[in-house]
Amino acid sequence: MGAIPVFPNRIAGIGYGSLAIFFRFFMNGPELRNAFLAAIPPERSFHLLFNHLPGVLFFAKDREGRLLAANRALLDLYGYRHEEDFWGVTDFELLPRSLAEKFREDDLRVVRTGVPMLEIVELFLSRQGIPAWFLTNKLPVRNRDGEVIGVMGTIQDYEKQRELLPADSDISPALAHIRSNFHREVPIPDLAKKCGLSVRQFERKFKEHLKTPPQQYLIKMRVHAACDELRRSKKSIADIATDLGFYDQAAFSRQFRKHMGMTPLYYRKEYR
Repeated sequence: MGAIPVFPNRIAGIGYGSLAIFFRFFMNGPELRNAFLAAIPPERSFHLLFNHLPGVLFFAKDREGRLLAANRALLDLYGYRHEEDFWGVTDFELLPRSLAEKFREDDLRVVRTGVPMLEIVELFLSRQGIPAWFLTNKLPVRNRDGEVIGVMGTIQDYEKQRELLPADSDISPALAHIRSNFHREVPIPDLAKKCGLSVRQFERKFKEHLKTPPQQYLIKMRVHAACDELRRSKKSIADIATDLGFYDQAAFSRQFRKHMGMTPLYYRKEYR
């Protein structure tokens, strides 16, 4: 039988709050923190909080890219009812190969360097092929020895980020113009002029607020609209390219493949 600890008579009969003060006297802050964290079993850890944060997806992967932690919202995005069926799955089983390769490349960079990648504007596809833009943060997961053993991150709806922009923001006139005219030629100097800014000031403020340059934002809107056309209409790919402001079908296909990880024709066949 182990020894029974004996405390000084002066603390006998004291309440919980006073006892906490007593232990605080004998344990420093880091020791208290370590003892607190060590007492929490993995299945009840802080990641459960992400189930109650609207609009936030959470994930954690090992070095091989296998998903081993996620919140309910991410499971729902990929159509998984039971979390045990999700553990061990990789991006290559969830996404088009080109997108999965891009995400894997970013994961490996974080693992290799140990440096977080923050505010990445990325595209995700639902199982129905509906695209959505998200803002992703990736950080290294370290073991007790400080070695990087994986990647964890959060994913937030990019459109929600845009909605947080104040109505009187310097770039609001430009955003309103882009939303109405993204299918036409939209020169960056004209957008800057609408905002009363130089081109350099405009591009800096735009990227600061929306985490992407204005020209890339414009292309993302066109690609997003193209997905709707490819799924819902019978228009030819060449007509869709022209209607959405691309120079020609080749330019459209190049940008679509870059952002979607597949050709427009493949997307139409897969998700129509």
